[in-house]
This record gives sequence, structure tokens and C-alpha cells, in this order.
Amino acid sequence: MHKRVIAGGLLTLAALAVIGCGDSDPVSPPVVVNNTPPTIESLALSGTHAEAGQGIQVTASVKDPETPVDQLTYAWSASPANGVFAGSGATVTWTPPFGQATPAVHTVTLTVTERYSSAGQSLQNVVTRSATIPYNDSRAEITAISVQFIKDFGTYSVTPEQCVRNFSNTCPGKEAERDDIENNRENFLIQSAEITPTVVTFDKTGGTGLLEGQCVFIDIPRNGPAAGRRERVTGICHLETVYENFRWYLCVSRFDPPYSTTPLSLRWRVPGRVVFE
Repeated sequence: MHKRVIAGGLLTLAALAVIGCGDSDPVSPPVVVNNTPPTIESLALSGTHAEAGQGIQVTASVKDPETPVDQLTYAWSASPANGVFAGSGATVTWTPPFGQATPAVHTVTLTVTERYSSAGQSLQNVVTRSATIPYNDSRAEITAISVQFIKDFGTYSVTPEQCVRNFSNTCPGKEAERDDIENNRENFLIQSAEITPTVVTFDKTGGTGLLEGQCVFIDIPRNGPAAGRRERVTGICHLETVYENFRWYLCVSRFDPPYSTTPLSLRWRVPGRVVFE
């Protein structure tokens, strides 16, 4: 009797063990997520050209079928120089830096990252899109072409055609200046020309600019009572510029008082039209 109870108990425990094994839940397989990458449909800039030190708005149109676009990560950059980006998300203000080669074309790039989980792993989709825009450091650009022109004027080996290479073909000042330089080469042996810029202004919207500065010219007249004598002439060089095809060109050259010599002796001796007080 006692043995039967024990045996029955053993059988009952074994049966319970078998039943318990049969009731355990199977391990669920990892969930695989198929996630479509975001799409950057466009990059729009608020202007047609970028100016060093001046902000320009950049707006991206982004879509994603799974993740709200405000939960995506946005990273902005620019090349060849990054400049400064203000703001976050799909709309920022980009301020390009000073001191870059000018004129040039810069590239603004947006990188969008979407993070998600699939099969127990952390994954991400990364997409990029770029837009290009003409860049100017207008003050530096106007200064460079103006200083180069005055330097060329004072270099006898530089031909008249080379001297006016940075003048706009749409300005009558180019032909007039080339004629003046041809006469200068015939009547004077130019030794040097220097300018110290004092005023530089520009208006890209209106397409005009201006540089003025103190000029010093050293030359030797070929004719007249001063022939063969080295002389020094000073005055104010006045150079007007125009903005065409995303770069600056010289347009008008003028020589303004106060002069170190009489205006009548300045013809062909200095660049541009001589202004009489």
C-alpha cells in the first residue's frame, strides 16, 4: 500500500514534468524592418549669388514615408569654405566667409540621417543633396582688379589690350581707356604707378561699384620741355565698376583733383578722363 502511494506520486511528478515542458513559449524571431530612405526633393537659396559676410537663407524640401521629417537629423556644410550656418532643421541661414578666391562658385550640401531599429540592430539611412551658387567677396574683388589696372598702367611692357582686360565690353570706358594707354606709351616712358585705396563701395542689386584712392605716377616725357626728365604726378584715381555674369568688371576710369601738377599737362599721362575743377 505504501509503495503504491509512492509509485503513484512518482508517476504524477513525471506526468507534471512532461506537461510543464509542453507548455513553454517558443522564442519569437527578430522583427526585420524595411525602411525607405528619406528624399531631399530640392534645395532652394533665397538669392542668385552669395556675398562674403552676408547671410542667405537655404531651405530644403524633405520627405520620408516612415519618420516625421522633424525627427530626422539635418547636417549642413559648404565648400570650399564652410562659413557659418545659423538655425537648424530644413531651413538655415548660411553666411559665407571673407578671404576666399573671388569670383568663385561655392557648394552648399545637406546631409539627412534617419535612425531606426531592425532585427534588434540600430541602423540608419543617410542621403545628401547639394546646390551651387556664385560667390563674391566684392570689396576684395573690386580692390584687386582696380589695383591691378593701375599697376599695369605703370608697367611699360604690359600692352594696352592687356591693361584693359578687366574692363567690361559693355562699357565705352574700355575703348577710351585703351586709346589713352596707347597714347601714353607713345608720349611717356612710364616708370611706375601705385594706388592706395581709400573708398570702396558696391551695390550688387544695382550692379555698380566704386573705388577711389590716392595715385602716384612716375614717368619720363618723351617730348616737350620736360623731355627726358623723370617726373612725379599725384591725384585721385576714380574707378567705377559693374557687376555682370556674377563677377565685377571695371567700367569707367577718371583722374580727380587735387593734382600735383596742372591739369593741362596730364593728358595721356594718367589713366582715365582728367577732371578739371
